Amino acid sequence: MRRYQVLAGVAALAAGLLGLGLRGLEAVAQAALPPELNNAYIRDLAQKARAEGGVINSYGMPNDWANYGGIFGEFQRLFGIRQQDIDMGSAVVLARMREEKAGKNDVADLKPAFAMTLAEEGLTLPYRVTSWAALPEGQKGVGKDGSTWYAGYKGTLGWIVNTRLVKKVPRTWKDLENPEYKGLIQYQDPRATGTGVATIMSAAYALTGDPYNYKAGVDFFARLHRLGVIGAVEPKVTTAKFERGEVGILINYDYNLLAWKERFPFPTEVVIPEDGSLANGGGIVAARNAPHPNTARLFLEFVFSKYGQGLFAQAFVTPIRPDVELPKEVAAKFPPKSAYAKVRFVDYKREEAVSEALQKYYGETIR
Repeated sequence: MRRYQVLAGVAALAAGLLGLGLRGLEAVAQAALPPELNNAYIRDLAQKARAEGGVINSYGMPNDWANYGGIFGEFQRLFGIRQQDIDMGSAVVLARMREEKAGKNDVADLKPAFAMTLAEEGLTLPYRVTSWAALPEGQKGVGKDGSTWYAGYKGTLGWIVNTRLVKKVPRTWKDLENPEYKGLIQYQDPRATGTGVATIMSAAYALTGDPYNYKAGVDFFARLHRLGVIGAVEPKVTTAKFERGEVGILINYDYNLLAWKERFPFPTEVVIPEDGSLANGGGIVAARNAPHPNTARLFLEFVFSKYGQGLFAQAFVTPIRPDVELPKEVAAKFPPKSAYAKVRFVDYKREEAVSEALQKYYGETIR
């Protein structure tokens, strides 16, 4: 008898918790959606997504990158769906989604060249967002069996300098070849990250005029290593060593650099190299065999709506949609337009063609 009473109590507790959960989701479902997203298709998709469990699994979308913290926070507020992210670089995302046959995560951020590769291999969801026509040509695509890829935003490679630690601010890639910067430079590993690949290509562009001349870029960084100015090579985004003053020059995209500049309590300067740099997109895909496919579709609809693109713009991230602009107060904090005079936008196809060889040559040259 006692056993039945215990079981009855557990059942009642579970029912109560379930009721609370459902009421919570109902409350979220009644949250006011932005007018653009408040239509029958999105409301129906949101209902199906919530029925999948209220969770979205992402790869390579940490809070500290491109305002994903703010974007997924708003996604949860509007739809009651919580993000679970595993942070990893683009190359790792590509390898892992291949290995898992795109069946463990729902969405991912990786460089567009790798997003295209996944689509060409049929490993992304065959889904075109309702705002497909508003996305520029070349910033979206369809691969095998209708698999789609997207670029969601864009930015330019540069660096941030701790001016309390570094008295002579480097203005060009060549300026980095200075023994005064011993152990002070940090960049991301091109074997693991798309940012690392773009870093090598940007240096190659500045030095030779050809960003796809990857050997010139790797050889340049090999010289920096031999000179002893490299303090850290990271497999994923982190500012910990910069914040502790262990390094003083951190290479990354301008949208992250400017957001970090707002946060750091010490004086910094964001530099776009005067001898040239690359602009690049940020790729976004949904997994072909996503465990929560409607949730993945809903996120794509959200992030490619004008509302979602506006969330990028609020945090220095240039939206891919041309009909969404940076707020004036945000744009005013960027380096002057003249700093971008020698910036060139990467060709995703050509980047895709050289990435593997670049990573191999880097591994052979810099150990």
